[in-house]
Amino acid sequence: MPRLYFHSTIFCMVISLHFMSTPVMSADRNGDHKWTPTKMFEKKDTNKNGFLTLEEFKQGGSEKFLQNAEKRFSKLDTNHDDKVSLDELKSGWADMTRNKKKPSSLQK
Repeated sequence: MPRLYFHSTIFCMVISLHFMSTPVMSADRNGDHKWTPTKMFEKKDTNKNGFLTLEEFKQGGSEKFLQNAEKRFSKLDTNHDDKVSLDELKSGWADMTRNKKKPSSLQK
């Protein structure tokens, strides 16, 4: 009997840990599984200086993303200081993610 109790306790703990870890694994995305500018910025700002360089911006990008990364970065860098702040990323987010509701200026 004590052995059965031990195994059932361990089983419940493993199941609990699994469900507790699920939100942590998806912390880079919001509730509908889309990237947010803040989460993307936090992930890519590897040196935590509050700005993204072109290299940080390109980090972890898919092959398709990398094809236009320099052009997108240039559009986001509105003050032309060769770095993108969180505010710049937020203001250019719809264009960068090709929001279907309006034409993207990045495609022009």
